[in-house]
Amino acid sequence: MLTSIQKLAKVWILAAIVSFAAPLQEGAKPLSAYHENEVVQFAPEAGTRHTASLGPWTLGRRLNEGKPLDKRLNLYVVIPGKQYHSANNPEYDHNLVVNALTHEKAREWDVFWCFVLDPKLTDDFRSEHDLLAAAQQSFFPADLFDVEDIPGREVLREKTDIESLSDLKRFRHKDRSLPRVLIVPAHLAVSATAELPNVTPDDKAPSH
Repeated sequence: MLTSIQKLAKVWILAAIVSFAAPLQEGAKPLSAYHENEVVQFAPEAGTRHTASLGPWTLGRRLNEGKPLDKRLNLYVVIPGKQYHSANNPEYDHNLVVNALTHEKAREWDVFWCFVLDPKLTDDFRSEHDLLAAAQQSFFPADLFDVEDIPGREVLREKTDIESLSDLKRFRHKDRSLPRVLIVPAHLAVSATAELPNVTPDDKAPSH
């Protein structure tokens, strides 16, 4: 009887180890991102700390210091976007944009939420240049404009606590216009590499 209990205890311990290890493996899974309109591989470092995530996607292991630092690179999470799509949670659809490649060396990245505020802006952002240019542009909301008219309003509410039009007051310009794209620090940082994918003959699309 004792031997059976010992065996069962070992099974429980093994199951517990697997359950704790699984999120780490998932967190280390490489992602696709855009760099200057090209698709690159964004590979977060695995670790034992909490992860930074957006809906069902894991962006990487959270670093202790979430405050943006000048030495870090930038990872922009653009909402909405067409790169990542969830049939069950379409409100989390987004693009990932990086501002540099790391040349095989892991670097720290500040995460920024980028929300398209202008309903008429339908660009699918794939570069930092275009993203920052749109953030510098402004628009005048229509008379009946409301937070519900903002694409990605669910995630905007979740990440910034913006519940109403009055909550956007601090982002208005002097002429009362709003930025077409609102970029705010996520106060999250991750460590990862960003590289062009290695293309082998097997990776090439078959000819027809």
